[in-house]
Amino acid sequence: MRGSCLCGSVTVALPEPEKSVNVCHCAMCRNWCSGPWMALQVPDAQISGDTLKVYKSSGFAERGFCTSCGSSIFHRPQLGPELAVSAGLFGEEGLELASEIFADRKPDFYDMTPAPIRKSSIRMALEWLPKLAWRLISRK
Repeated sequence: MRGSCLCGSVTVALPEPEKSVNVCHCAMCRNWCSGPWMALQVPDAQISGDTLKVYKSSGFAERGFCTSCGSSIFHRPQLGPELAVSAGLFGEEGLELASEIFADRKPDFYDMTPAPIRKSSIRMALEWLPKLAWRLISRK
């Protein structure tokens, strides 16, 4: 699968097709793209382009975007192999809603068909805090 930002300056190539779209309702993602952020989990994606800029958005994660057109490209933890790439870069053919995270943070002003898997903020914290703590300890 191949995708690109609005202006085509940043391209993303996936090693194999991915159809599972994951949605994040956290406040930071909503601030980043003015709504829920929809992504494909593809740690082996190849991302390239002269206009790609990486922004450290929190103490543990960073986001990539195109400085020319402003398209959201990816989110990833600073430590670890995970990589979420914006689903909108690839069109919509064959994609399907798989999961929602921070579902308890979704504001009332939009609604969508619930995903088969829905995780609350507490569940996400319980899932990620041990991973992040272990990665920090392992670096020392």
